[in-house]
Amino acid sequence: MKKLESGAYQDNPGEDEFFIGWAKAPGIDRRFLIGALPLSLGLTTAAAWGVSSSLPDPGAGAWLTNATHEIEGLLSLNPYPMIFVPDASRPGGVDTVLVIAEGKCTSSLKLAEQEDMWVRASGVLIERGSRQALEVPLTHYDWLQVIDPPASALVEPDQEWLGTMDLRGTIMDTKCFFGVMKPARSKTHKACASLCIRGGIPPSFWARTKDGRESVLLMTDANGGPLKEEILPLVAEPVSAKGEVVRVGDILHFRADPSAYKLL
Repeated sequence: MKKLESGAYQDNPGEDEFFIGWAKAPGIDRRFLIGALPLSLGLTTAAAWGVSSSLPDPGAGAWLTNATHEIEGLLSLNPYPMIFVPDASRPGGVDTVLVIAEGKCTSSLKLAEQEDMWVRASGVLIERGSRQALEVPLTHYDWLQVIDPPASALVEPDQEWLGTMDLRGTIMDTKCFFGVMKPARSKTHKACASLCIRGGIPPSFWARTKDGRESVLLMTDANGGPLKEEILPLVAEPVSAKGEVVRVGDILHFRADPSAYKLL
């Protein structure tokens, strides 16, 4: 621009156009955007497809919200709320169903008065393969009734020590991994899994042995007690740990203190 004798300014012919936020876009910019928009959309679509195709298969977990399921068995709180349902076809003659609350507040369930009693429980079933959990209401307790045990009522299943093992894998929460969320592992699920475990949902260890076999183990401390906030920094990260593997009924427990887990 040049200054006139009157003090006003006018455009200098031949000078390059430039952008002013409140003014109409220069023609050269409009032409560039019209040409670049289709290319940009194509590249974005290709990138999105590439990312989605690299994600792991979410697996066969199921959250059966279309029906209410009822189970009967022995209620245990050791190390986490669970019901042992008699099933002769399962290892130890029992089908273990974890009890978790709606949302992420399982630790708020008040079950001490019903511990070690025969109960009938109803809720939404979450399952992945042979693993099951029953999602129950947090605000009322109509879902749980103490009933008379059958003549063949089982007691808490025996424990079988399988040895000390050095495993590698990922820490997850059982609720989401069993079927509530897809995907429910790796760093994309870290925040959600941390909140679930903090709220009392049992942590699980998706582990791989040196020969490539995979298994999901219920995590406890070295004494078989519950784990919770101590392991949050390691959730959804690749870790290794040395601990004891114990079969309790039809599920495997991995007993190791939080200090035994190391980032890989």
